[in-house]
Amino acid sequence: MKFLGFFLELLQTPAIVLAFVSLIGLIMQKRGFSFVLSGTVKTALGYLVLSAGSSLIVTEILPFVGLFQTVFGLDGFATGSEVIVGAMSEAVPEIASASAVIMGGGFLVNILLARFTPLKYIFLTGHMMWISSIAVAYSLYTAGMGSGMIMLIGVLLQGAFLTLIPAISQPMVRSVTGTNDFAIGHLTTLGTVSAGYIGGLLGNKEKDAEDLHLPKKLSFFKDTAMSISIVMVVFYLIVVIAAGPAEVAAYAGTTNYIIYGLLKGLGFTAGILVLLQGVRMLLGELVPAFKGIADKLVPHAVPALDVPVLFTYAPNSLMLGFIFAVAGMLAAMLVSSIVLGVVPLVSIIGAFFTGGVAGVFGNAKGGRRGAMIAGFVYGFELIFLSGLTYRIFDRFAAVGAEGTGHDCIDAMMLMLAMKNVWIGIVIIIAVFIFLSVLKMKKDKAAA
Repeated sequence: MKFLGFFLELLQTPAIVLAFVSLIGLIMQKRGFSFVLSGTVKTALGYLVLSAGSSLIVTEILPFVGLFQTVFGLDGFATGSEVIVGAMSEAVPEIASASAVIMGGGFLVNILLARFTPLKYIFLTGHMMWISSIAVAYSLYTAGMGSGMIMLIGVLLQGAFLTLIPAISQPMVRSVTGTNDFAIGHLTTLGTVSAGYIGGLLGNKEKDAEDLHLPKKLSFFKDTAMSISIVMVVFYLIVVIAAGPAEVAAYAGTTNYIIYGLLKGLGFTAGILVLLQGVRMLLGELVPAFKGIADKLVPHAVPALDVPVLFTYAPNSLMLGFIFAVAGMLAAMLVSSIVLGVVPLVSIIGAFFTGGVAGVFGNAKGGRRGAMIAGFVYGFELIFLSGLTYRIFDRFAAVGAEGTGHDCIDAMMLMLAMKNVWIGIVIIIAVFIFLSVLKMKKDKAAA
């Protein structure tokens, strides 16, 4: 049990997992000791820098979330998958113990499927594995299965699901990056990909958001740091002025509320710059090192990483997706309150990290109009689905998670499909077979 606990904690520590992946890959390439040591340490440092940027972004945006809700008078349940699955695992010991086995065993099944099937994706985003494992355990637990069956079926489902998610998004990722060097391993794939295709259908690919033609006096907008700073400072100043000094003082203390808004907007941008540096460092070390695994252990394997690895490819699209995702979320709040009778609160953090990715996908398929549409569609999908699952699963009261809904679309879709366990299993198997056959046909055509 101690070893299992160590293994599971290891899987939930991405910096160590990714460093270990680099270590294995570089050893398989028979690199020298100093090269192996340098690549391993720099991979871990790259992820830690990325993570530090993400944490800074969250820290700087949280006051905005609170003030935003105050200004608009929003009242409803919070959306956060980490919170809801944590509540589930604490309230129901059977879910907690089963999910631990599902997470560890599912990762091994994922590696085996990548080795022996046409879908060569190895899912390396630890916190997403954790959310998925609890969603699977919850679905099987509510179906009335015993602990043994939950673990057995759950391990197989988890492995298949984690292999499928990167495969679904890879054509879209490739349209952004132009390569198969890495994939995306995140539980928002069904939302970002569907939004990206809708943006492509309704957009205009000829007008790329990254090729904005600006007057010479406004050319500073082409600088990522400047464009994000201006957008976020304007956002923050609007909210702090609307909220007033008394409300802002709860967050700012004795700092003048205008100065506080200015500093928070710039602090958000600082987080972005740190994150982007971490992304460059991580990819610069991990992708070449992973080639050793792809060549020897799991031929043609592709690492599936967290969504920020896409941010450097289309920063303008990222901001468009973010802004319009917030608009889509506000619209979905209204629709959810009317249609479902529940009100999921806007997820500003989700709007940036994954609404931004929807914008990147939308731009790749439909230019800047596609980025705007994709962001809006994604924001609407996330909030409406959060309301739908909250209503269908009786506010998650039976598992001690009332008051919180999901913000990971793939986890929500998995739970909805697994409402009837056997139908859900058939769907996952059918999609896996379909994508495997499609991949074999494409490989054969390419050969």
